[in-house]
Amino acid sequence: MIAALLYSLVYAGAIAPGVILGRRLAGGGQPAGWIIGGVLGYGTTQLSLWLPIFLHAPSPLTFVGAWGIQAAILYWLARRIEAPVLRLPPRARHDGAAIALTLAIAAVVMLVPYRNLGRADESGTRYYRAYFTADFFWHTALAAELGRYTTPPRDPYMASREMNYYWTYFLLPAVVAHEAPAPLDDVQRDLKVNASLSALLVVGMLYVFVRTGVPSPAVAATAVIAGLLAASAEGSLVLLQLWRAGKSIAAVKDLNIDAISNWQLGGLRIDGLPRGLWYNPQHSLACALGLVAAVTATGGARLATPAVWLAGIALGLSICFNPFVGALFCVIYGISVVVDGARTRSLTSTIGRHALTLMPVAAALAWCVINKVAGGAAGAVLLGFRDYAAHNTVRALLLSTGPVLLPALGGLWRWRSLPAQPAIVAAAGTVVSLLVMHLVTISEGSWVGFRTGQILLLMLPLLLGRLLYAVASRRGVAIAVTVLCLLAGLPTTVIDAYNAQDIGNRDPGPGFRWTIPVTAPQQAAFSWIRRNVPEDAVVQMEPVVRGRDHWSLVPSFAQRRMSAGLPISLLPVPAYAEGSAEVQRLYATVDASEAHKLALSRRIQYLYIDEDDRAAYPAGVAKFTNPYFETVYDRRGITIVRVR
Repeated sequence: MIAALLYSLVYAGAIAPGVILGRRLAGGGQPAGWIIGGVLGYGTTQLSLWLPIFLHAPSPLTFVGAWGIQAAILYWLARRIEAPVLRLPPRARHDGAAIALTLAIAAVVMLVPYRNLGRADESGTRYYRAYFTADFFWHTALAAELGRYTTPPRDPYMASREMNYYWTYFLLPAVVAHEAPAPLDDVQRDLKVNASLSALLVVGMLYVFVRTGVPSPAVAATAVIAGLLAASAEGSLVLLQLWRAGKSIAAVKDLNIDAISNWQLGGLRIDGLPRGLWYNPQHSLACALGLVAAVTATGGARLATPAVWLAGIALGLSICFNPFVGALFCVIYGISVVVDGARTRSLTSTIGRHALTLMPVAAALAWCVINKVAGGAAGAVLLGFRDYAAHNTVRALLLSTGPVLLPALGGLWRWRSLPAQPAIVAAAGTVVSLLVMHLVTISEGSWVGFRTGQILLLMLPLLLGRLLYAVASRRGVAIAVTVLCLLAGLPTTVIDAYNAQDIGNRDPGPGFRWTIPVTAPQQAAFSWIRRNVPEDAVVQMEPVVRGRDHWSLVPSFAQRRMSAGLPISLLPVPAYAEGSAEVQRLYATVDASEAHKLALSRRIQYLYIDEDDRAAYPAGVAKFTNPYFETVYDRRGITIVRVR
């Protein structure tokens, strides 16, 4: 608890300069300014932390100095703003309470699974629930790698390669874990607190966006909560199927409940917003930055120049966090202002004025190229209506999003009591998301659906709120729509949240275990590695035999690079499989000389051996007592050898 509080103070300090600016942008009386400023502050702080690393001068002093320079610049900008820049609806009496309610629900959504993430039992074994093992393990390895301050970062699953991943979000927890004393030096704890606090910014930003199109704080909060908790009907479908088959409801414990559209229909997977907060905070923050631009766009085509600059900076930061997500929000912003320009007969001046956004966007793209955050991704892109998108397209979409999508369609109506521009922005986001998710694929077939689905589910609450507000005079209708939405969609979130925290489920899943243990002897060995092995050393484990369970043990827990691995969270580059096959031969062969040559050729300095290796390669493991290798750690079934 003390560590979480201390990290929260660090986080608050990190976003504080942005909050000062955000309050001036929105106007001092607008609670939205705190949220917008917090999102911007988190984004700019990551770049300030990156600068000393890029200049090869990382240290506590330079990190604090870079943050201070950023804070001074943002404070100077804030002082130059004499009137609010954003066109936001007037503050209503209950805005504060509505924001507080949505943030409280977001906090509960995060707390339920995170309280058991890595929890230890009486023996000291820690447990991690799938699908945290696919993302949280990777995030731990990534943050550890960023803490080595290599420019550009190396790939912890293939030390010879550069990191081609959008790592910007992780700089704050990485730097804090590397530089701060205990108890802030625990990277996994820092990541959990960072994600929890970031979730509040994301959900708060969603409320701000919805509120631009809905005059009532209560209706806006209702729409946000529905979008957060009740977007998918997959849980309701499964419960109905179990009831009809006379089976126990306990069967849901062995299901990936938010993937039924794929498991049963073979269609696209669209994860609900809670999963984006739990598993992918980096993508969620990119979306929150995109929403800052979307909120700006709700002011229409005739925005003042400072507002256009704000939109461009938010879009640029979004690109730095995730180029794909940022690019989609650029398209959404562009369509929104062009449509309004055409509607108000000011298209030419609109294009000229909003072309200013291209400057920070171009700078962000250059930053991505310099840091190689998306290297190789373009070659993995496929165009066309294919694969999951072509299977049960409408049924899968309605199953994943129907409880909010169907009523949100009513929000597209031109209700005269509501402003049109917010609906144009949300409609543009909805159309862009739907088109891209069905016409663009990458080599990992679900990824585009995940990211575009997240954007879609951030657009729909605004349209849903418009419908609820329009029918509010008929209170029974509004209540009926809300109740039906919750009845259809809430079971998915409840089941998913329960399963995400259920580390007691030790059953086998489809190709992996539902809960992954990391034993006390393993943790002791990894702690020894972190204390005694150089940070830039290559420590290799056998990756093939561990499959999708312990695929990231050394990078995530020993926090050292490997020569080869099979990272399930990254694009399936052939070099991973080729290198892992060589490592498998290194472990399997009984010829110590051959193993030594393989280790040297792959620049492996240490080898990790546990019971999995002894069971898979009993004869092969025996050779590590040869003089080619030196045993440096041998306790409780875990052996670490140094390659001579």
